[in-house]
Amino acid sequence: MKALLVFLSVGILSIASCGPKIYEAPNMADATRQHQIIAIVPPTVAIKGRPKDDPEQLAAAAREDTYTFQREIYSWMLRRKSQGKIRGLEIMDPETTNAKLARAGYHLDDRSMTPGEIARALGVDAVITTRFNTSKPMSQGAAIALGVLAGISGPTNATTVNMDIHDAEAGMIWNYDWEASGGVFNKPEDLIEDLMRNASKRMPYAIN
Repeated sequence: MKALLVFLSVGILSIASCGPKIYEAPNMADATRQHQIIAIVPPTVAIKGRPKDDPEQLAAAAREDTYTFQREIYSWMLRRKSQGKIRGLEIMDPETTNAKLARAGYHLDDRSMTPGEIARALGVDAVITTRFNTSKPMSQGAAIALGVLAGISGPTNATTVNMDIHDAEAGMIWNYDWEASGGVFNKPEDLIEDLMRNASKRMPYAIN
């Protein structure tokens, strides 16, 4: 029994201490040094939800979270840039990004364009793409639609995030895999703050 408890304790400790996974392409520094303008693509969001949740409502909630996360990432990077913590490159605003993507035939229901094609359609040097997997919606409107109270303490919202930087020509040059859980991440701004604060320690545009 003692041996089993020791084994379980070690296993729990290993899981708790598991940090983010980071990939940096050999040409990352050279590629990002040339970047003058980047864009944040609307994230892919998957919400696990509850057994009683309607699939169509979950899809609508995911769509709302998509644009919320996009705006929050943009706002975070803009603030950091104004503080001198991100080098002086231009970050395309979400409204312009989404309008240009729509004209290029890119929609949330049809993500068949490659990151390189997206970058060229937007006229940027690189794009940031993200994938969020959450156990419940985080935007206030999305949460209300599903009868979930957002922004207050409640059941743990387990979240995993995969973030990439894709050069328009060279492809993926940076990847960040991050996992978090806890009531503190019930609000999208809190989740993005923690995600970006950690990711920026290794993000090639950051000035640390």
